[in-house]
Amino acid sequence: MACRHIVWDWNGTLWDDTWLCVEINNHMLQRRGLAGITPEIYRDRLCFPVTDYYSQIGFDYEKDPYKTLAEEFIEEYERRRFECALQPGARELIQSLQDRKIPQAVLSAYQHDTLLQAVDHFGLTDFFADIIGLDDIYAAGKVENGRKYIAGLDLAPENVLFIGDTIHDFDVAQAMGVDCVLVANGHNSRSRLEECGVPVFDSIDEMKKFVVAPSGG
Repeated sequence: MACRHIVWDWNGTLWDDTWLCVEINNHMLQRRGLAGITPEIYRDRLCFPVTDYYSQIGFDYEKDPYKTLAEEFIEEYERRRFECALQPGARELIQSLQDRKIPQAVLSAYQHDTLLQAVDHFGLTDFFADIIGLDDIYAAGKVENGRKYIAGLDLAPENVLFIGDTIHDFDVAQAMGVDCVLVANGHNSRSRLEECGVPVFDSIDEMKKFVVAPSGG
């Protein structure tokens, strides 16, 4: 697929952090005497807003307000986040796109300052023309940021491709008016992603031939 601008999601798409999110959720559930979840349950139920997901896996907001749960999650996540590696093939594809002079950006529901730290940790900052996160830890506002971003590009939306790993990423791409492809080794299951009606790949390596045309166009 020939395109002139790539917008990446970060968590789950480029950063392999799903396993850590499952582990932290299980710690939170166990502290409350609730049943744990598997990666399969996580991928089948994770949704945005995250408040809906937490309700689905058993948290009671009358006992634990969402704000408390979000802060508990973030405390362990931030302490352990660099136990997570990049997704296999991520660095190579980012490099390949740069070699073809295709601009790239990151649009994430991750808090902006910590997003910048994470991207820099992997030595990827210079690959991205823009890195856009949220102003708080509550994972709301990615759609609005996406709309603002596409409106500020001197480029028709049909020339932009959004790469993500969740149904929410598809919703963001729809709001931006851009094409979308999804990878199924992140935060949502393949069966859920396929309901979006866009190409779904098992990994970044599998997706590479679709994103980068053999001619480099």
